[in-house]
Amino acid sequence: MTASAQSIAENVTRGQGVRRTGADASTPPAADAAAQRRRQAARVLRDGAQERLVSVLLGLRMAREQMGEAPSPVAAELLDGAVRDAEAALAQVREVAAGLCPQVLELRGLVPAVTALAAASPVPVTVRSGRIRLSQVVETHVFFLVSEALAHAVDDSGASRAEVELTHLGSGLVVSVTSDACPPCGAGAEARVGVMTECVTLLEGTLTVTCSSAAGTTVRAVLPVPAGAA
Repeated sequence: MTASAQSIAENVTRGQGVRRTGADASTPPAADAAAQRRRQAARVLRDGAQERLVSVLLGLRMAREQMGEAPSPVAAELLDGAVRDAEAALAQVREVAAGLCPQVLELRGLVPAVTALAAASPVPVTVRSGRIRLSQVVETHVFFLVSEALAHAVDDSGASRAEVELTHLGSGLVVSVTSDACPPCGAGAEARVGVMTECVTLLEGTLTVTCSSAAGTTVRAVLPVPAGAA
């Protein structure tokens, strides 16, 4: 193994049993269950904690307004502090809910969600994709695979640019995330590869993560998803 063509990690995961194709094609039960848990947790946060925090925040603001022009300094300070805390808590709940299951993913699908993820990146990220629309379960796991791959490139490896490519190849979907960084140096690099491996394993696909000084880092997953599956 040379420095110019160094494999930093290679995780190949293969599903158990025979691949399901044609009329018998279905989402692996484990993948379905994991995606459902994500959606349920996000829904609980949005419909429960978020709504309650909004109500609390409105109540605090109304109470502050009712104090008039010359309120007790101590009471005013306490209320202002409570408003700031409620605003911070609401922002955190929204962030966690978006991390569990982004609404753009639910409403518009995989490609718009990945495009939004790329736009939010601190470094330039190019997204290349054809018209891809898959089942909600598959799109959920592919989205989080891409999210972890970009974090692996930017946060762990210090990449200055990256590219995401989603393409159909035969009866499968190929997900590729490349960056100009090599090798990863952050403490979370190994953990992120583990998360990516889990996403791919749930979909019964294969994952390879490689690095070379010439090409940078490439995360490539091949998933047995028929084109046009919904």
